[in-house]
Amino acid sequence: MKILTIIGSPRRKGNSYQAARKLEKEMKKKGDYEFEYLFLKNTDLQACRGCFNCVPRGIEFCPLKDDRQIIQDKMQEADGLVLVSPVYVMMVSALLKNFIDRVAYLCHRPAYHGKKAMVLCTTAGIGSKETLNYMETITKSWGYQVTGKCGLVTAPWPATEGLKRKNQQILEKSVKSFDKSLKSVKNENTNGGKVGFMDYMSFRIFQTVSSNVREYMPADYQFYQGKEYYQPARIGFLTKALSGVMLKVIFFMMRDMGPGKGEK
Repeated sequence: MKILTIIGSPRRKGNSYQAARKLEKEMKKKGDYEFEYLFLKNTDLQACRGCFNCVPRGIEFCPLKDDRQIIQDKMQEADGLVLVSPVYVMMVSALLKNFIDRVAYLCHRPAYHGKKAMVLCTTAGIGSKETLNYMETITKSWGYQVTGKCGLVTAPWPATEGLKRKNQQILEKSVKSFDKSLKSVKNENTNGGKVGFMDYMSFRIFQTVSSNVREYMPADYQFYQGKEYYQPARIGFLTKALSGVMLKVIFFMMRDMGPGKGEK
């Protein structure tokens, strides 16, 4: 299986790369994995202009023509994704944040359902929890199932034996979960994975909103119409029934947030 590792560090051989190589080593102990490394620092990825064209109209209306699509094609071709960043001031690096901004439309129209991902960060001390949670949230919004979260402490001084053991334990635990999820993909694709209630609710909310604001968000409307879910899947009767009730409650509470009647 092929794993694409996207590294958001501005350093070619820094702590993030070294951590990713340790991850690769552990993964290869468990299966026949092929790793490809993509360094955002080496790509032609221009800064997002904030024009918002990609969300309501479609990514084809983005005015920037660079390597964004090349990166997304690699994400589609790979069986799994490892997203890597150093922690810079309690957050991902600027390189990774710009890529996240450039594919903002994926938060509305996820393209990678059925794929597995792992998020990995390195920090000199604090901020790994906040950074990993953010990376997990974003990667899930792209459609991935995040099955591994790994934050390693790489202080700017020699690590103690205790810290080395702790980092190794965290890495091995994350690798175990990621490896297990990747090996389950074939069975899920054959039998159709069962969709959880919260995942289905998220889909139904976006689908309903896209229908209500089709004039303002035509790309979303076109994406969601005619779909039962993002991909072929098993959706339980109770999940469907309960989601219908919850949607009525949610949209009643949000009734003042939609487009105004008769406004110009």
